Amino acid sequence: MIKVIARIKTRIILLILMSFMLISPCAAQEKEPEYSKAEEMGGATIGLLTGMPFEDMVREKVPDIGGFAYFASMPDEVLALKARKIDGIFINNALIDFAVAHNPDLVKMTEHYLDSNFGFAFPKGDPQQYVWREIIERMKADGTIDALWEKWMISNDPVKEMPKQDWPGNAGTIRVACADSFEPMSYVGENGEMMGFDVEILLNVAKELDLKVEFTSMEFGALMPTVQSGKADMAIGDIVITAERAEIMDFIPYAPAYFTILIRSKSEAVENEGFFKGLVSSFDRTFIKEGRYKMVLSGLGMTVLIAFCAAGIGLALAYGLIFVRRINNPVLNRLISIYCSLIAGIPAAVILMVLYYIIFGFANISAVIVAIIGFALIFCARAYGIIWNAVSSIDNGQREAALALGYNEALAFKEVILPQSKHYYRPLLYSQFILLLKETSIAGYITVLELTRAGDLIRSRTMEAFFPLISVAAIYFLLTMLITKLFASIDKFLENRHEHHKIEGVD
Repeated sequence: MIKVIARIKTRIILLILMSFMLISPCAAQEKEPEYSKAEEMGGATIGLLTGMPFEDMVREKVPDIGGFAYFASMPDEVLALKARKIDGIFINNALIDFAVAHNPDLVKMTEHYLDSNFGFAFPKGDPQQYVWREIIERMKADGTIDALWEKWMISNDPVKEMPKQDWPGNAGTIRVACADSFEPMSYVGENGEMMGFDVEILLNVAKELDLKVEFTSMEFGALMPTVQSGKADMAIGDIVITAERAEIMDFIPYAPAYFTILIRSKSEAVENEGFFKGLVSSFDRTFIKEGRYKMVLSGLGMTVLIAFCAAGIGLALAYGLIFVRRINNPVLNRLISIYCSLIAGIPAAVILMVLYYIIFGFANISAVIVAIIGFALIFCARAYGIIWNAVSSIDNGQREAALALGYNEALAFKEVILPQSKHYYRPLLYSQFILLLKETSIAGYITVLELTRAGDLIRSRTMEAFFPLISVAAIYFLLTMLITKLFASIDKFLENRHEHHKIEGVD
């Protein structure tokens, strides 16, 4: 096993080295955009963040547009643009300036569209918004918000200090849904702390109101559904106020916003650090800076926790369904079939979101618990099908022989039929668990910080794809290999135990 792991590590290192060798140093050049105005982008594909309803506006500016591509985060859009998967990104002024600063091969158009405001979102008609509005208007008038804009958008100071929640919080706690990958507006910083322009404004208001703030970080597209479902009292994170959004939410404007298009430069030639220096620098940004490796370890722990808890609960439920099915009640059998058909016919991500936003929408249940329940239901349906098929393959003569020996139906099944079928269904259950482990990567849809989501958050900070993606892939691969070896050892132990207890002369 040690030799296998060593070979895997060697291959991963070689893959990293080969990928970096494709990056060659080149000289910095003056950036000239591929397009000088939107009218020249006929046939182009434009990237939009999920939840941004600006298709009609883009169509007006870009004649004969080729289509739209939708992304969960700004880093994903930037990577797609640099890889020529899309031709431009329609995005607001705060994010586009940050993207240009971190990607010298990208430029922004000078044309502005949709002059509006960034805003904090509240449920429609929520009275507490008026108190917040009064304080924010005062902060705008006395220059506080302008100073914070200077701090987060313009200042070159790499260290951004956030105010600590050191006030008593006698007025209670406000639950805030917060976009977690929109630096410099709102993002996850060192030790999982929420940071950014939006976050500091919110904390200043909360301090004046003596409210403690409970942040729940999530993707942008989940912000308003989370507030509407009652799981948060308000939402922040680079939200631009539009007429369509104002129909379902109330907003407090706090800073001007506009949109424009981010595109590639013609040359795409940038100054490169060189192979080894770039390798070290990228590794440092991905894992060492701000202790980001802790985020990866935390995500790994959450992935393992969800997978094992869901598999354990799901397997117990599957055995329960098997025993119920043995009763052979037509109504119960029909209900089991409907349940299995629903689970098989609905994508896992949709199941999780239905549970989180609808079924448990107004219940104060952790997203981790919801994820475990969702994956347990999924694993239960799959395990039930596997076990039932294995049990059904056992010759009926085994049951009749057990009944002739005085066993009742339940005991005959438990002591005779089920043990004989384990040899058939156990390897398939192991495979289903490996599949479940990898499927937990979608738990980020309901705000769970699992391994894949941790990699996404790191990419949102570094604007680099290589190390975050390769490290997540390598961890999943190694974890799968180790668990496969573990299952093989368990299988061998159980087979040896079976042989040890085998009665001589009896097959």
